[in-house]
Amino acid sequence: MTISEGRWVSPFDIEDSTSYSNYLPVEGLTALARESFDIVVVGGGGAGAVAAIEAADRGASVLIVEAMASPGGNTQISGGTIRLVADAPMAVEHLMHLAQGATPRAVMEAFITGLVEIEGWIDAHGGSLEIRPEKVDDSHDRVFPISRPGSSFPNYPGGDALGRRALVPPRREGRHNGAALWDLLAENLERLKIPLVLNARVSRLSTDEHRRVNGVEITTNEGPIHIAANRGVILTCGGFAYDDALMTQYYGLPLPSVCLPARATGDGVRLAADVGADLWHMNAAACSVGYRLPGLEAGIQAKMPDYGFVLVDQNSRRYLSETDLENHSAIFAMTAQDSITGEYLRTPSFVIFDEQTRRAGTLAHLPHGANRHYPWSADNSVEIDRGWIQRAETLDELAGLLGLGEAALTSCVSEFNQSFDQQVTDRFGRSLNAMRSINQPPFYGAAVYPIIVNTQGGPRRDEACRILRPDGTPISGLFGAGELGSLWNRLYAGAGNLSECLVSGRLAAKSALTN
Repeated sequence: MTISEGRWVSPFDIEDSTSYSNYLPVEGLTALARESFDIVVVGGGGAGAVAAIEAADRGASVLIVEAMASPGGNTQISGGTIRLVADAPMAVEHLMHLAQGATPRAVMEAFITGLVEIEGWIDAHGGSLEIRPEKVDDSHDRVFPISRPGSSFPNYPGGDALGRRALVPPRREGRHNGAALWDLLAENLERLKIPLVLNARVSRLSTDEHRRVNGVEITTNEGPIHIAANRGVILTCGGFAYDDALMTQYYGLPLPSVCLPARATGDGVRLAADVGADLWHMNAAACSVGYRLPGLEAGIQAKMPDYGFVLVDQNSRRYLSETDLENHSAIFAMTAQDSITGEYLRTPSFVIFDEQTRRAGTLAHLPHGANRHYPWSADNSVEIDRGWIQRAETLDELAGLLGLGEAALTSCVSEFNQSFDQQVTDRFGRSLNAMRSINQPPFYGAAVYPIIVNTQGGPRRDEACRILRPDGTPISGLFGAGELGSLWNRLYAGAGNLSECLVSGRLAAKSALTN
């Protein structure tokens, strides 16, 4: 296992461009440019693959162009969970509550209808789904941030209408979660002989005299190459977590991400805006808590394995009930600006804990992300030696290492301990069952950030995945799917982005071939 391109690579990271014969180098574009395709898909991840497979199943000629040197996108490094549906009408109602007016009902209905069909679609394409096992009590596995098996927001009506989470079983050794799903999709790309060109970054969408999108322009060392799309272009090129300008514009500041930089550069936002697309959900994100670590371009999600810890801001102040922070919603709490100074005093924040918590288990959550194969030590000792986690014999010494006020940090931890010792309700509402005194030296601390799993924003689309102008009319010949312009607003139910990749990829292809 080695470090490469800012991430940890294991023998199970099979992302080479030679695994399937339909993957082509960018030099192959010159010949392809002389052909005419029904559909050009921009982005070779999960949504793009599904769109291409659906279109080819319906008899269309399809080309996928991918900016990276390997396909799979963020689907391949995702957790791989697909949401099932227990009660379709109530599931729509639940999603409407979560959308808070920012997504039309017709879009939610189309998503749930498509999601009901996904298990059959996967089965028809040689795969299957298995229910992901849920632990009866995961309190000592992941107490911060918490991850709910059902909807992330069960307080809204209809939360139990969303069904269990399911996974595609591994098709090759070591290829679990999103990698297993990608392998299934890649097998179907091979079966259908769909060409997928690598290292091909689209710089512009071409239009005709009627403003219909009719192809893409790709920049190469030999100059721009135009690829015609007779029936339409489908944008499936992901989010913008690594576009600092867009992140600052819509979130207030750049944030770390679990994905690699080149996979989330905002290309789709700019391409769609250039031909008149409206944008939506631009300040929405699925956002956990994680580490920004030296030497690694992508971040790693954090977790606390025991209850002897607190989360503090840069003034050593707690600001929430830590054990109630939902896994995808850290951005709400951690990017709040100070009302007097305007500073982002919670970015980063710091987890403070003691020896018992340190020994309770790993301080990282590693089933997905670019660094999912990083071998985090069971007792966290390697990461302490690397300097990723600071260690000190006293809280005062720890405060100095973290750049925090000594008296303030000691006072904060003492107040927390006193609440637990006296069995008095914590002033943030943290349950006494989810507390333990932080009193076993040595003490530890680490900087943590809101860490992007998905940005949700991009070009606005309708229930048929047609990309829309500000006046609500569709841009002829242009469609979208996946993370780019997602249906999710600021409240994210969990297990929804990969589900949307599958549903919207199919919808976009069907729409392109019938419009």
